[in-house]
Amino acid sequence: MWVPPATQEKLDARYREIAEASFALGGRQIRHERLGTPQTTMKQTILAHGEEIPRPFKRQSSKWILVVTLGLLALESIGMGAPSGKRLYYNQDCTEFFAAAQIPARKAGETIDRYVDGIAGAGVTVFLCNSNARRTNYRSRVWDAFWDGYDPAGPDDQPFLAPIPRSQVAASRKGLGNMLAVLQEGIDYPARVIQRCRHDGMSPWITLRMNDCHENDIPTHPFHGSFWVKNPQLRRKNCSGYFATCLDYANLEVRDFYMSLIVETLDRYDIDGLELDFMREPYVFSADKEREGAPILSGWLREVRKRTADAAAKWGHPVRLGVRVPSRPEVAVAMGLDAITWASEGLIDVLVTTPRWATLEFDLPIPQWRQSLGKSKVTLVGGLEVLYRPAPDSPPSVTLPELAIGAATSVLSQGADAVYLFNYFPGTYPQPIYQETLKSMASLGSVRKLPRRVGVTYRDITAPGEQYTAPLPATGKEAAFRIRLGPVPNRRWLCDVVIGDAPAPGALKPGLSVLVNGTPCKFLN
Repeated sequence: MWVPPATQEKLDARYREIAEASFALGGRQIRHERLGTPQTTMKQTILAHGEEIPRPFKRQSSKWILVVTLGLLALESIGMGAPSGKRLYYNQDCTEFFAAAQIPARKAGETIDRYVDGIAGAGVTVFLCNSNARRTNYRSRVWDAFWDGYDPAGPDDQPFLAPIPRSQVAASRKGLGNMLAVLQEGIDYPARVIQRCRHDGMSPWITLRMNDCHENDIPTHPFHGSFWVKNPQLRRKNCSGYFATCLDYANLEVRDFYMSLIVETLDRYDIDGLELDFMREPYVFSADKEREGAPILSGWLREVRKRTADAAAKWGHPVRLGVRVPSRPEVAVAMGLDAITWASEGLIDVLVTTPRWATLEFDLPIPQWRQSLGKSKVTLVGGLEVLYRPAPDSPPSVTLPELAIGAATSVLSQGADAVYLFNYFPGTYPQPIYQETLKSMASLGSVRKLPRRVGVTYRDITAPGEQYTAPLPATGKEAAFRIRLGPVPNRRWLCDVVIGDAPAPGALKPGLSVLVNGTPCKFLN
């Protein structure tokens, strides 16, 4: 099939981007031949078994397959705006603005406004402002602020900064300096964000991290608030690893500590919704105590729900309650995060199913969640992480736009109500690509029009005691994968397969064969 030279040039550029990502992971790129077939033929070729793509890869030698992606690439680019009436959720980290912003003197408010305007310009409809980790990014009455104990005029080796790795001190001071600049201008950061969200037509929420544990490997790091430092007896017990010292919600003191922040948030800020982010972190009970802890946490959620009802009465409009939980219902329940019960009792309005951090997932089980939720009137949202990592031991890379579009298409085509973006900050992609990519995710009708790529990754959160094996790396003479591509475009598109072979560099040995739905593929390189 003839392809216009200008269009081919764009496609080749996209191919090079994918190739660079593959090589960065140590793999050698191999590609399915370009299928220039009419839509009816493509449906037979790509979707012979519905939307699930079984893909055996056969070879004679026993090499690891490190990268496996299958993509649909458009013959020409399509511009679009955010569809009206659609939803796109965006999580704003509690420190990212302060780390990235350049705030001129006496311009803190305007700088915040411009930042929020940029998010609105990318088609976001629900802006979730994160105000805490183990401290807050505003002057709280009940929690330590990030800057408490810091002397902006002091040296780099002052007690507050001494535990921070020397390579990170300058960045830490920049972020703290920006927080203080906002404070000294009399600006309440979350309140200013909320005000600007309403100006820009976005729904303002606040998202609270329910057990953040950044810097757990440096116990004296200033990131840790005084509550965590002074109460080691309230941490998880009989646990090992990085998350061992997260706080244990079986303790009343822990639940009261977080409730104090919730109460302050609902009383202080006129928001449309409050999210409890249990993916920072989902480890909220001691080892082997998760099942016992589940009813404790559910009881606590009932109190939170009463608080949101009180806030709704105060502010004169509904204040919704949302949660972020692990990607599989059974994993969430096994960790004591019984979102199914919360939904059935009407305790929550929004449920975000998501990976934690290590990689985005292309196979979030939206239908399984729907079935588990039954008749619950809950908005079900699929979460996308910004990192892409094919296997647990492979280096991460920032998710390319085609991969993000592929994950969003999977979420929406399976029946999720919306897409939720985590760590997709401005600067993730060049601005035109950033805006086009995010705007498209507001609906299935728009996201399906853009080129997409779907990969094989893994779950970064598993249930206690679960024996889980990631799909990659795969060894042996044959490996098979099932990939959900989503709806077939109503136009002539190209399709390719990219796989990575590791660890041996150089040319692949003869004998490797790739089939899609039983159809052999030709190699382009």
